[in-house]
Amino acid sequence: MDLLNVNSITMKFGGLTAVNNFKLKVEPGELIGLIGPNGAGKTTVFNMITGLYTPTINKIYFQDKDITGVKPDKIAREGIARTFQNLRLMDNLTVIDNVMIGFHLHLKSNLVSAIFKFPGYAREEESIYGRSMELLEKVGLESYKLAKAGSLPYGQQRKLEIARALATQPKLLLLDEPAAGMNPQETRKLMKFIQKIQDDFNLTIFLIEHDMKVVMGICKRILVMDYGVTIAEGNPKEIQNSPEVIKAYLGVEANYA
Repeated sequence: MDLLNVNSITMKFGGLTAVNNFKLKVEPGELIGLIGPNGAGKTTVFNMITGLYTPTINKIYFQDKDITGVKPDKIAREGIARTFQNLRLMDNLTVIDNVMIGFHLHLKSNLVSAIFKFPGYAREEESIYGRSMELLEKVGLESYKLAKAGSLPYGQQRKLEIARALATQPKLLLLDEPAAGMNPQETRKLMKFIQKIQDDFNLTIFLIEHDMKVVMGICKRILVMDYGVTIAEGNPKEIQNSPEVIKAYLGVEANYA
């Protein structure tokens, strides 16, 4: 069974077609990359999968369940988590508080229990704190637990955003340009980190990235978009040698003569 089945979706904004006939089947355990020039439609694809946009045409299925147009919080509960190109941390909260927010997605206690601090809510909060500490240890952020998220070095902030996504207990993790703004050393560490969390958390990962070293270094399968259309799909070597991809990035025809 496919974990994710994106069934030839199209997204239109008025007269503009941002994504046209995008299709993708993802099996459990894959690490897939999505690349393309700016404005190619990559983030629009992510936004449709995570419920921020509803495809104009066709459906998206997750574990054989139609999630087309389902609200983002419900999609997260189904097991899809994401990060964003621009960091969306709670800068004034501590590192551990940011992670606990992720675990709250599956909180069983209601708002009344939280307001009046009923025993059931207190037990859940204690459990979430413990699980948050375990998660911080797994991702190497335990020493920062009481630091304000906004005070962390940039690379660690990226890692924290991923950790918060992991706290929602996803089966599929979408990473939108995780290496954006990183220097080469931070990027190398990030590549190892992504591979580690995939193994440690039994994840399927789908990522958008402009840094070709990241995509070619860790992804087994890569899709390339240009002007809202998928122009190539294959392994890293096939993508590197694709005339369509070379033309999209360089604006010239490939010449192998």
